[in-house]
Amino acid sequence: MVHTLSRALARRNHAVRVVGCSAGAGRKGDRRSEDGIDVWRLAGPSHRGSWIHARWGLWRLVAGWARRGEIDLVEVPDWEGWAAAWGALPVPVTVRVHGSMSYFAAESGRSPRPVDQWLEQASAARADGWCAVSEYAARRSQALLPFRDRSPAILYNPVEVRRAPPGPRSGHRVLFSGTLAAKKGVVPLCEAWNLVAAQAPAAELHLYGRDDRAPEGGSMREYLLSHLMPRSAAKVHFHGPVARARVREALAQARVAVFPSFAEAFAMAPLEAMEAGCPTIYTSRGSGPELIQHGADGLLVDPADVGQLAATILQVLSDDDLARQLGAAGRRTASERFSTDALIPRNEAFYADAVQAFADGRRRRAGGARSA
Repeated sequence: MVHTLSRALARRNHAVRVVGCSAGAGRKGDRRSEDGIDVWRLAGPSHRGSWIHARWGLWRLVAGWARRGEIDLVEVPDWEGWAAAWGALPVPVTVRVHGSMSYFAAESGRSPRPVDQWLEQASAARADGWCAVSEYAARRSQALLPFRDRSPAILYNPVEVRRAPPGPRSGHRVLFSGTLAAKKGVVPLCEAWNLVAAQAPAAELHLYGRDDRAPEGGSMREYLLSHLMPRSAAKVHFHGPVARARVREALAQARVAVFPSFAEAFAMAPLEAMEAGCPTIYTSRGSGPELIQHGADGLLVDPADVGQLAATILQVLSDDDLARQLGAAGRRTASERFSTDALIPRNEAFYADAVQAFADGRRRRAGGARSA
């Protein structure tokens, strides 16, 4: 999302700086320019307790830019609460809610680590304004984090619309892209695949994304394989983490993309599948209904219902007309409602309002101090 948003803003002649901490950046970090965007990768935490030093270094860099008048606004994510304990700045600090650690813990019925919860709450309380990537994420986050403003802007994640994908599509290739994590629904997807493979022996399941921890520890990939019958496993292909361009190429060829997530704020993967004209099956939970109108531009399933998931995949595999209709309608939805052309002006308006409200607040405070 940051890649898409920052590039779109830069194309509209905004000066964009992206900065973050990375354990792989080296002791001195690095800086580069990419597509008109200045990117700083600062040295990230390398040992216990070094995360405090990493956060201090990021704060000092951003505060210097603000005090020298080089930037007009700072945006931070809700995840990990990066603005926690930040001092006063001459520019507003906004938080974009993508799904904090507190949010995903609540979605899965767990409690977050106390330090993570404190950082995210402190960052939210520090914010001068905030926006959220979906109505659902905004509503759930309001109950978890102490934002002062109770009416956030809803700014859905944008997608870059490319030329129409080439045909023809495979008639039997099912695709999943994303981390092989339990919250992404990969376990019920593989359980459903046993049912799909029994009725559609030519069907293939292709999974793109890095491995993650299984519920009982160890590799999720190995855990998934243990849940597949031998005949089903022969039709499952794990591609690991790959470049975005390769996933987009695969989406242009797949029969259907499946994302049975248990928890999302507003996922990019199903949105990019729709933009590619690939019939898309998504979750009925969370923000799923904000992206897809069931039966019109995609299909929604309950990830906990393995039988429903299998039946929905088989429905798209067996019905050529349905697949064509969903693919075309999904692409229209992505282009008309969620394209950068449609959503970047709303982001610009949010930023402009935040800057103006911050300036008005400073003037009021200054006037009050003089009166006192």
